[in-house]
Order: sequence, then C-alpha cells, then structure tokens
Amino acid sequence: SVVTWREMSLESRPAHDEAGRTRLVLAVAVAIRLLLVGIQPSPSTDAFRYSWEGRVANAGLDPYLLPPDDPGLASLRIGQDSRINNPGLTAIYPPLALAAFRAVAAASSDVRAQKTFFSTCDFLVCLILLRLLKRRRLSAGWAAVYAWHPLVAVEFSAAGHLDSLMLLGVLAGIDLWESRWRRTAALAWAAAFLVKVAPIVALPWLARRRPRSALLFLGVVALGALPALPAVLAALGNEPASGPHAFASGWLANPSLFVLLAPVTENSGLHRGVMVAAAGVFCLFWADRTEDDPARYLLGALFAVLLASPVVQPWYVLWLLPLALLSPQPAALAWAWSVGFLYLTLQPELKSSTLGPALWKTAWGGEYALVYGLLLWHTLRDVTIAGSPGLTRGIGGLCKRL
Repeated sequence: SVVTWREMSLESRPAHDEAGRTRLVLAVAVAIRLLLVGIQPSPSTDAFRYSWEGRVANAGLDPYLLPPDDPGLASLRIGQDSRINNPGLTAIYPPLALAAFRAVAAASSDVRAQKTFFSTCDFLVCLILLRLLKRRRLSAGWAAVYAWHPLVAVEFSAAGHLDSLMLLGVLAGIDLWESRWRRTAALAWAAAFLVKVAPIVALPWLARRRPRSALLFLGVVALGALPALPAVLAALGNEPASGPHAFASGWLANPSLFVLLAPVTENSGLHRGVMVAAAGVFCLFWADRTEDDPARYLLGALFAVLLASPVVQPWYVLWLLPLALLSPQPAALAWAWSVGFLYLTLQPELKSSTLGPALWKTAWGGEYALVYGLLLWHTLRDVTIAGSPGLTRGIGGLCKRL
C-alpha cells in the first residue's frame, strides 16, 4: 500500500507547481483558522477550563487541588467562567499543558486567547506535515487533507483543544528523528506526553531502538511531572472532587473494544487495567515490526490505544490523521471523517427526542463498522500481497486505475 500511495502521489510537474500548491494549502488553512478563532468556543467548552486553570495557577493556587466551584476561588471568577465544564472536579491536564494555559492567561484572560494559541499550534502542525511530506517526495496537496479538514478546524480552532500542542510535539519528534536528531526527538515526544499522556506509546519503540533516548524520555517525563505529583496524588484521594480519579474510573464516551469486556467484569478498575495491558502488549509487538519508521509506529500504537480506550472523543481521532498521511492507513483517514457525525446526534433537539438514542447507536455502529471493516480489508490485503507477487501487480494496477 505504501508503494501504491507513493506512485499515485509523486508529481512530475515543475517545482514551481509544487510551491504554488504549498502556498494554496497554507493560505486556505490560515483563512479557515482566522474565521474560527474569534468566535466563542464551540461545540466543546474545554477552552473555558484552560483559561480558568491558567488564571488559578497564575494566582499562586493549585488547580490540581481546587475545583472551579471552590468558594475560596470566587474572587478569580469572570463572566465567561459560568461555562466551565465539570466545575466540581480538579484539573486533569499534565504539567506542560497547564504551563501553556498559564502563559496564555498571563497575556489575556479572554478564552479566545487560549483558542488562538492552540489554533496556532495546529497551523504549525500543518507546516511540519508539509516538510515531512516533501521528505517522502509526496505532493503538498496531501497536506490539505489535514489542513482543510472540517473536524480539524472545528476541534482546534472553533473549540481550541490542546491536542494540537500534543500533535505538534509528536510531529516535531518525527521530523527530528528523521533528521537524525534522535535524542532531541525523544525530548519532543516527552514534551508531547507532558501535554497529554497518549505519547507514552513512543517509549517501547524508543527502548527497542535507542535505549539511551528512552531513558532520556523517562527522565524528562519524571522531571516534568514531579512538581505536580504531590497535588495529583492528594487529589486522587479526594474522590468526589478528583478530576484524575473521575476520568480514570468513570468516564465513558464512544468506546469500541472497551465495551466488549463489560459483560465479563463489573470491576471498572480491572476492566480499564486489562485494556491498558492489551494496548501495551500491542505496542511492544508493533515496535518490533516497524523498523526505523516512527510515523508508522506511532500511527499503529495510537490507533490501538484509541480502540482500547473507554473515552474516544472526536478530537482524539485527529491524533491519527497527519500520521495516516505519512504512513497510509485508510481506516484512520475514514475514522477522522466518520467520527464527526456523532455531533449531529448530540444536538439538544435530537437528544431529547425519542429518536435520539437510536440515532446515536446508528452513528456509533456505522463509525466502527467502517473503521473495523477497513482495518480488516487493509490487513488482509497486505497479507495477500506479501504472499503473492502476482496479486501485488494485479492489485497495484487496479489501485492505479481507481
């Protein structure tokens, strides 16, 4: 499939055509983001939380210990804070994410400042993606699949989710690794972990190839997390108000494989532990089969994490999208489109109607039927091609005609 992707993507046109294509991708990407950063956060309200936690930390207080509805924080509240979600829970974001909230909040308390920052991070992802595509001799036009994607625009510019900063670290790490700055790549992935914990999946692959870089990753993670550790541990003991405890033990949103264990055990902790272990085993297996290709490894590892996770928000699926352009994976590309349809079923009018639950189940079933169907097709196709050169030529020719 990689060969076919490259054959279909190589350009024979002059270099100035590719430069013009790059300018077009970036110009439209900037226009889309500028149109959305000025509006109030929608459909998610997470950015209000980012602004609040940044202001609390800048006031010398600890959002890991104090939930937004704590009476002692009343003097910090402004009008927009009425839209903070889960006001009874403490912070769940890792330390580097909180540092970003603080830096932006120091410049402006307006929630749109947070959105502008994370939208800018998203634009930087577009720039690195273009660089990585060029290194693979793939057309800059493929970057438009990410840069112009409606869900990307909604989640990172309209809603302003912090995942764009995590993605920036992930792609920067790939670029640095491929530029042979291996230890600096490990630093970038560690920084991405300190924004959102999912990039921990880089560790098995690093340990397999560069043990010293893996130790550097662990060291940076430990140093970065150390200042927040006492407060997080204290918050875990305060279960009614603990954001980390609530997220780790009770939240459920758009899962797939996770629900298969529901009839087996009612122990939520055991349920989650089994899925974490399964994802970890897959990452160890996958690390041995992806050679020196971090994009391919991270795509497969993050895909496995999402399939095993109890919480799969639409913007989580966007972690896969730029990686799926660097290491072609039809299921990941299709998932980035299909998951957005869940928002249609969550409209207040539909949720309150008798059709609401049925529509949600239909959208959920269609989403995962497409994802698992394409995963199965892609896997069988690769196995068949690996075992039959004749079929390789035949399917490759069919793909070209299509």
